[in-house]
Amino acid sequence: MSVPATPAASAIFDATAEGYAATMAPSLRPVAAEVVRRAQVQPGEKVLDVGAGTGIAAAAAHAAGAAVVGLDGAPGMIAIARRDVPAVNFLVGDFMSLPFEDGAFDVVISSHALLFADDRVGALREWRRVCRSGGRLSLSVPGPEERTPGTLYREVYRRHGVATTFDYPEAGDLVSWAHDAGWTDAAVAEDPAMAIRLADADAFTTWRSTGSRGAATAGWSEEKHAALTADMLANTPQEPDGGYAVPFGAIYLTARTFARG
Repeated sequence: MSVPATPAASAIFDATAEGYAATMAPSLRPVAAEVVRRAQVQPGEKVLDVGAGTGIAAAAAHAAGAAVVGLDGAPGMIAIARRDVPAVNFLVGDFMSLPFEDGAFDVVISSHALLFADDRVGALREWRRVCRSGGRLSLSVPGPEERTPGTLYREVYRRHGVATTFDYPEAGDLVSWAHDAGWTDAAVAEDPAMAIRLADADAFTTWRSTGSRGAATAGWSEEKHAALTADMLANTPQEPDGGYAVPFGAIYLTARTFARG
C-alpha cells in the first residue's frame, strides 16, 4: 500500500512495516477490495499491484482469479506480503521504473500509493506503459484533504513543533494527471467516510510511529512523544467500543488505455 518514491521514504516504510501491517493494513483492506472491484478484474487476467505494501490488494485480485504480480519499494513490506499472500509473486522495485515490458499486464491496480510519487504524472505514465492496449487502471489515494490526518491534527502538530507537509491529491487532479499520462476515460469517486480504526491507545501509538508520522518525530524524547500522543488522542474521534477512528478518506480513480485497432 505504500511504494515510497525515494530511498529515504522506502527506508521509513521498511523500518515500520510490522506496525503498518498491524494498524493501517486492516483498515485499508476494504479500500483495496474496492480498488479491485472497480478494476473489474476477470479470471486469468494479468494484474500488476503497484505499491503492494503488505499485499492486501494483490490478495483481493488473486481471489478474483487473476495472475498477480505485486511490487513495492520497501523490502519489509514485501517480506510481509510474501508471508501473508504466498500465491502472489512479490518484487522489490521502483514504481517509477518498472522492470516489465511494454503492455505486460491487462490491469494495473494501486491502493494509496500514488501519494508517494514525487512526479505523479510520470508515475501514471510508467504504469500505462506496462498496461496493454485496452487495459485498465484502478487506484485509490487518501482524501479529500479535509478528511485526512493532516487536517485533523494540523493544530496539534503546530503546538508541538512537528514539521509536516501535506500534498493530498484532489479528485480533479487525478483526472487531469491520468489524461496527461495518456490514460483515457478517467473517472473518480470519493468515500470521505473511510477511517483508520484503532482498537486502543496502544494501537494508536503504534500507528503514530509508522511511515512519515514516525519520521517526523524521530529522535524525540519519550516525554515529548507521550505529550504529542496524548494531545492527538484528545483530538481523535472515538467509537462506541472505545476505539479510535482517524479520518483518512479515499478517492478512487479508474481509467483505460487507448484500444488500438
